[in-house]
Amino acid sequence: MKLFVRTAVRRKLAAAVAMAFLMTCLDVAHPVRSDALSLAEEKELGEKLLEMIKESMPLIEDGEILTYVQSVGKRVVEHVGTTPYQYQFFVVNESVPNAFAAPGGYIFIYRGLIELMDSEGELAGIISHELAHIQARHIHRRMEEGRLLNIASIAGVLAGILLGMSMKSEASNALAVGSMAGAATMQLKYSRENEEEADQLGFRYLCAAGYPPRDMVKGMERLNQGRFVSNTKVPSYLSTHPALNERISYLSDMVEKAKNSPGKPPRRASVGDFSMMQAALVADYTDPKIAFDRFEAAANAGESSGIYGLGRLFLRQGNIEEAVRCLQKAARLEPTSSLALSTLGAAYHKQGRYRDAQTALQSALVLNPTAAGAHLRLATIHQELGNKDKALEHLTEIKELAPTFPEIDHQLGVVLGQMNKLGPAHYHLGRYYEYRGDWKNALFHYGKAKPLLMDSVEKQHELERLLKDLEKKKNEAQWRQMRK
Repeated sequence: MKLFVRTAVRRKLAAAVAMAFLMTCLDVAHPVRSDALSLAEEKELGEKLLEMIKESMPLIEDGEILTYVQSVGKRVVEHVGTTPYQYQFFVVNESVPNAFAAPGGYIFIYRGLIELMDSEGELAGIISHELAHIQARHIHRRMEEGRLLNIASIAGVLAGILLGMSMKSEASNALAVGSMAGAATMQLKYSRENEEEADQLGFRYLCAAGYPPRDMVKGMERLNQGRFVSNTKVPSYLSTHPALNERISYLSDMVEKAKNSPGKPPRRASVGDFSMMQAALVADYTDPKIAFDRFEAAANAGESSGIYGLGRLFLRQGNIEEAVRCLQKAARLEPTSSLALSTLGAAYHKQGRYRDAQTALQSALVLNPTAAGAHLRLATIHQELGNKDKALEHLTEIKELAPTFPEIDHQLGVVLGQMNKLGPAHYHLGRYYEYRGDWKNALFHYGKAKPLLMDSVEKQHELERLLKDLEKKKNEAQWRQMRK
């Protein structure tokens, strides 16, 4: 996955951003309203922004990494109280240490930030802070105070911020957009009070979830390490940003008070092995030379995660023999690590050792029945061996992850098609292509699915909505292409 947005994509989106602003300025049918943005409109805005992010920023789709981050996020969400949001968590494949929250319940953590961390609690601390921004509706408040209550205008502003002012040099009409986006950014920027409230609420969520209070401070310190790193694609008002030194200081005071407070929530074990997940992230997405040096130093220091990281890196580079050797050693050192066994299963599969691969992957699932990577790898093996029912069984176990791990939908589509279950097959392939932004193929598969799923009224309504929305998106894409 590339680290930077391709020029062609930037140009297309630049035109879209410019049009969004022009529509805002000229469209009298949608004036700025005096009433507050409703929750439904906030969620609609979040969906629009998520589409922009998927087009302009590289998101990690590795099921093992995503399920780990989502598990940490869900654990914190359990302690936020009543919430109208269905929270989703994403990992951005960029080396910048950052994080941000988007309207509607979307949390984005950067690979570069996770790579700097030492524990799951630090990750939970950052997630807690971002959750607090959404729970307290800070983004909504900034929009309301700035009177930016027209969804089209807000989406345009966010797109301009998200894509960075670098677009100005690539499309002349984006030059005017830049100044408008800059002014709007100042209106949307979190206030000091917003940040303090998010820190306090986030600290409470973190402690209630059973993580060490000090991990909130450590997470902020990781952010502070990267505060001078430039990244034009980060929506600066959405990121965890200002006055970090001051906030770290008062958070440290909160930690001291928490030590002496009665009725402290009990500490809970981690949801997974953070060091192994982190090693997988570095091995698969960091520059191979940097990753090798990091893992070699860790392995020489006797750290099993370093040995695992080397094995995963060798697997990425196609050196299967060395990968198997390192992963076998890592599995012996960490016999309770589902991740080590799952990756070893993948290496055995590459060698054509199907029986050994199945044994390793099944052992991984005994340790962690929700391990998405192990389920997907077993599904692939069963599909190759002609055991379609078994393949479908494993895919069904993890299909709820498909919105952030699209390969699941693709595999479901293929397996269901081979089983002659054409309605569901086309439906899942439609979801896969929709996630990829391939509106033409998504429309084709959803169109094929509709007459084949007549027995489900709910599915018919869903498909009618999807076909209508995607037809609009396809037409907009064609219009932008003509304007190039």
